[in-house]
Amino acid sequence: MWPFRASRDRGQGQTRRVDKLGAKIAESKRLRPLSLDPDLIAVAMERTRRRTVAGLWFFLALGLSFTTTGVQAFLAGDAETNDPVWWAAWTVEPMFAGLLILLLNFEAVILAHGVEPDHHWWTRIKRVLLGTTLFMNVVPQLDPDRFQLGSLAVHLIIPIIVYGLAEVIPVIQARSRQVVMQGYADAAHQDNTGDHGKPTAQAAPASMPAESAQPESASSEPREPAPPQPATPTPVQAVRRGPKLPPPMAKAVADAYADASAAGRAFTAADVQRVASVPDGMAEQIATSYTPANGHTVKV
Repeated sequence: MWPFRASRDRGQGQTRRVDKLGAKIAESKRLRPLSLDPDLIAVAMERTRRRTVAGLWFFLALGLSFTTTGVQAFLAGDAETNDPVWWAAWTVEPMFAGLLILLLNFEAVILAHGVEPDHHWWTRIKRVLLGTTLFMNVVPQLDPDRFQLGSLAVHLIIPIIVYGLAEVIPVIQARSRQVVMQGYADAAHQDNTGDHGKPTAQAAPASMPAESAQPESASSEPREPAPPQPATPTPVQAVRRGPKLPPPMAKAVADAYADASAAGRAFTAADVQRVASVPDGMAEQIATSYTPANGHTVKV
């Protein structure tokens, strides 16, 4: 009788399933703002990046061990183990792979800041490193005495996969940083615009005269208009260019500059770092790029 009485007292339609679903909905409403927190996104992105890069490095090491043996066999030839050439041949492929990885890691860092290498030798040297590794792995397999189609295919595909992994790892690092920076920029933009996407109230511009805020008296006599003054041409100053930023971060910086201009104050590096996590030197460059050499703010 007790279960029946309890269910009758709960009201019509208020079942245990409704209570469970209501609890899940309440939990989801609490989890939604937490899941959009930029710090939580950064932690989750960093954890995913580490796991992904660690796995790719493991398989890249396996591929490099395979290509290293092929290059060593090509360079050592008929040399015996007591010949220094036999031992030196083991260092060639790790040297090529190390140079390639260092170049790509540097490329990942500058790509995360929106800067591209943009130099013809940057692509050439990567192709040379791949081409030499591929050549030294494939040519020994073309010997008629030891030719096997399967061995040729493996020695052809694995160097290409190794090169592809070396290209992908820096891209993953750059894109991970871009996701984190975009999350911070979006959060800063929401703080500036408010919850409903409308700009927050800004102080009146300092250039507005105090008399304009008071209504004119009805009994005041009309004043004669002052004679027009000749306009003094303002010399055009070149605007300094700052570092190139990702589009979301650039938009957040532009909004911060608009807020500073509306408040009638100078745009500083602190305003930049409030919406974008950049070093002090870069923040100074970005703030300076919004101010020409004559010291006046740039209209946007």
